[in-house]
Amino acid sequence: MSNVPTKKTCVLAFSGGLDTSFCVAYLTRERGYRVITACVDTGGFSADELAQIEARALEVGAIEHVRIDAANALYEQVLSHLIRANALRGGVYPLSVAAERVLQAAELCRFAHERGADAIAHGSTGAGNDQLRFDVAARVFAPAAELITPIREGAISRMASTEYLRSLGFT
Repeated sequence: MSNVPTKKTCVLAFSGGLDTSFCVAYLTRERGYRVITACVDTGGFSADELAQIEARALEVGAIEHVRIDAANALYEQVLSHLIRANALRGGVYPLSVAAERVLQAAELCRFAHERGADAIAHGSTGAGNDQLRFDVAARVFAPAAELITPIREGAISRMASTEYLRSLGFT
């Protein structure tokens, strides 16, 4: 039996932007996680954009990056119903964006469960509703998983995350 502690695995919702890039570097270096990044693709990304997102994830320390194709699920489970209902917030704003985030979080949780991940993470800052959508979905779809929100938990500013990544040699 090995005396080397096994690292825990974390699945991180990953967009390739500053906040989620910071989360990969932070979770691997400061928290000791093996990070698998997942981009839940509900449509709209080009092949080149998806390749850039994957390259960034691996560059900043993810052990693996996956693309979860959820475009059909978004349409079948969410958009088709909203379109038929003509559901608008305040009679103007389509409800599809909020519903899309919940579907993305649910797909992320499903994937994390399949991989036996110990934790789920996201880079929402605490400034908007996306954090609530991810948090609630994680509690519903992955109640046993640890939920990690490095940006929010540490009140990390964009300047601080940029400096952290620069200190590690990332631009």
